[in-house]
Amino acid sequence: MLETLVRHLDMIRLTVVAASLLVAMGCSGLIDGGSNGNLTPEEVAARRLWTEKALPQLQANCVICHNGSRANIGFVVGDNDLAIRDAILAYTPTVANLDAPSSSRILTKGIHEGPALDAIQTSDILEWINAEKAAVPDPGEDGPRLETAQILPTICTSGLPDSPGAPNVNCLYNNIPLDEIGAVGAKIQFIAQALGSGLYLTNLKLVPAAGGAFIDHPLFVAYPADAEAKADTIDRFFSVKMNLMATATAEEQQIGGGTAAFVGFFSTDKISIHFKAISAFKPDEVGPPPATGCLRLAEFKANAAQPLQTNCASCHAGGGNPNAKSAVNMDNLLSAVDDDVLLACNQIRTRMNFQDLNLSGLYLAPAPANNNHPFRFPSQAAHDTFKNAVQVWALAEQTAAP
Repeated sequence: MLETLVRHLDMIRLTVVAASLLVAMGCSGLIDGGSNGNLTPEEVAARRLWTEKALPQLQANCVICHNGSRANIGFVVGDNDLAIRDAILAYTPTVANLDAPSSSRILTKGIHEGPALDAIQTSDILEWINAEKAAVPDPGEDGPRLETAQILPTICTSGLPDSPGAPNVNCLYNNIPLDEIGAVGAKIQFIAQALGSGLYLTNLKLVPAAGGAFIDHPLFVAYPADAEAKADTIDRFFSVKMNLMATATAEEQQIGGGTAAFVGFFSTDKISIHFKAISAFKPDEVGPPPATGCLRLAEFKANAAQPLQTNCASCHAGGGNPNAKSAVNMDNLLSAVDDDVLLACNQIRTRMNFQDLNLSGLYLAPAPANNNHPFRFPSQAAHDTFKNAVQVWALAEQTAAP
């Protein structure tokens, strides 16, 4: 229930609950045998909805690809109905998000080659996930809460971000400390800009302290003054796991490429960030594989390179604007050497949101309505022409992504 999200939203409980389910019920036959054992009424309801609604939809629409036959996406697996359920709840990265059910990857799908679920399919699976959420015991006031303090973001209204020795009072960094939830001295840092449809964050970083910082699955949540809390609808950082030493570079500190547009989050809303796990640097933690670079260079050269050169390179390449080039280096967009163009493509790729391409920073920054970016297109038609050209590469890149 959403009030639980508002009060706790402690994402760590998903892993704990899923693990306990695997241990306690993996071979009990509670579903097939018809025995409710010591289950609460909420747990009984969740299991009924699993067998009657969610499982049939998954078997009809998802099992062909997610049955373990493909690497890294096998979550619809198990020797019986209960084992399949347990596998989904325990899967990492999270596909059934009990803290924000509607943002579950099993529903939104993200980068995906199959068709979207229809309304009935989505409703059946969502009803089950909501029931699983309702069945999770409330940890109480003393339970773990991996949630930052709520802040009202300072909005950048003009100019470039502040820098040491030359602060711009109209464009200040927001800093959310992580001291009280496990990473002493570390912070999440970003610039916030208001869009007509929500909030646009740039320079989004995990800034480690002397002891470093480790985070797993950050989820942004907005708290409107007169409405219920709302989590990031596409759960864009569901697979983000960062393990930084104090010496991490600015590029290594970037969260998800450093930009994010949150539709439905507004400048008057307080926001907080919730984590599946957080701590100081973990020497024994195996980090995620390096970020995937540009996969479709041919489409980038044919469709995206020239529009970017024409509209963006005067600031983001050469020495025209060091701050812009530091943010996104667009040198060598039209180079005859593919390895040089690949470096530029890799940079542009970090500004794309492959869960929802329309929310990509590359499109939002120069939009006619964004008064905070030094360059914006003079008309929506000009912006659309640029976006449509780049989108040919972006769609190819999205399809090719693992």
